Amino acid sequence: MPIINNAIIYSDDLQNKIAEVKKEQNYSHKRWADDDLESVRCEIRDYYRTEQRLTCVYCLEPVSSRSAANASVEHILPKSSYLQFMFEPKNLCVVCADCNEFKRNREALVDPPVTGNPIRTYPEKTDRYRIYHPHFDEYKDHIIKVKFLYLEKSKKGGYTIYVCNLNRFIQEFGVSEDFMNSLETIAEQERFHRS
Repeated sequence: MPIINNAIIYSDDLQNKIAEVKKEQNYSHKRWADDDLESVRCEIRDYYRTEQRLTCVYCLEPVSSRSAANASVEHILPKSSYLQFMFEPKNLCVVCADCNEFKRNREALVDPPVTGNPIRTYPEKTDRYRIYHPHFDEYKDHIIKVKFLYLEKSKKGGYTIYVCNLNRFIQEFGVSEDFMNSLETIAEQERFHRS
């Protein structure tokens, strides 16, 4: 089952606000950060915090329960490239500050559209994505997480590990003896279950 089972349903007030913003003559992805959209960002953030049980969809580490700084609203398809999906509920989730910083505006589709020929409807088939999609994909089908080590189970998992730099903790601090002991314990459990 995906981490996100239910996409946000906007309140009537927010639907109206979003519709107004989309009609603006100079509408762009930069509009997302404007002060008058704070209520939109807050509603999205609060909804996905609860839906995701305060867990980042990419690294599975905690996001903050109050501060926006470590609970970034993530656009799976980057809003700078896919303006038409900036407010699309299935394009949104909450991620930790590090995953947000590393992923940035990386391409998430396997076959991105040709310039000048935008996609009109949000892609809902999992095979369209090169990155793990928290609304459509089962995490464990693509990534294995053992403490701070992330291993790919699929190309999509490998790409997600790469773009979010999920192995950043080990890259920064190395592998401790406790961590190696944990891996040995897991390997023993795997051998026992296979017998």
